[in-house]
Amino acid sequence: MNQVIQYYDKIAASYDVGRFGNSYGQFIDTQERKVLNHLAVGQNEFVLDLACGSGRLLAYADMGLDASTEMLKLANEKFPGKPTLHADADAIPLSSASLDAVISFHFFMHLDRPRIEKILCEIHRVLKGGGRFIFDIPSGRRRKLLGYSANTWHGAYSATLEEMNEMVHDKFILKSTHGLLLLPLHRIPKRLRKFFLWLDYHSANSFLKEYSSYLIIELRKK
Repeated sequence: MNQVIQYYDKIAASYDVGRFGNSYGQFIDTQERKVLNHLAVGQNEFVLDLACGSGRLLAYADMGLDASTEMLKLANEKFPGKPTLHADADAIPLSSASLDAVISFHFFMHLDRPRIEKILCEIHRVLKGGGRFIFDIPSGRRRKLLGYSANTWHGAYSATLEEMNEMVHDKFILKSTHGLLLLPLHRIPKRLRKFFLWLDYHSANSFLKEYSSYLIIELRKK
């Protein structure tokens, strides 16, 4: 985990521009926000943005948490009125049953299954009964289809819905799933991408959703 923290401390200053300043990153950001809006995240609920990073999605939460001090500085600059916590995700410094919802994006993909399971237990602890956890994960079914194999920790972890259900079935109900990036939009010329956005959004949320690049999963605490 230390290498993940060190990596994001190092790239914090250029993260927003480098990751979300191009058309591909902007598409990812727009589609993630579309799902969060669809799920009415932050409406009449107290929300923690876990691994909030630079605060890109902190507008949907009441507070953020991250282990990277440099990323938290950026989050605090964007949202000076919101509290942030410098802590590890598997040791959230909040009381049990104190949150209505937790969101976390671009985080689990950098971890292994044992660490994810530990964090899921901690999220379960801080959520109220019926509280929800919304997060993204690279699609294991998509990666198996393409024969993709990561050779570094960055974005290496993926899971199928069956695998996620195995991890959470005793603590959470799998409430909803949303696909993201079914078509290889980053390989389509930039001038033509806008014509494929509608098609990608709807096909990624059809019966083909598990073959999208990413899955956004909504869990509800039992």
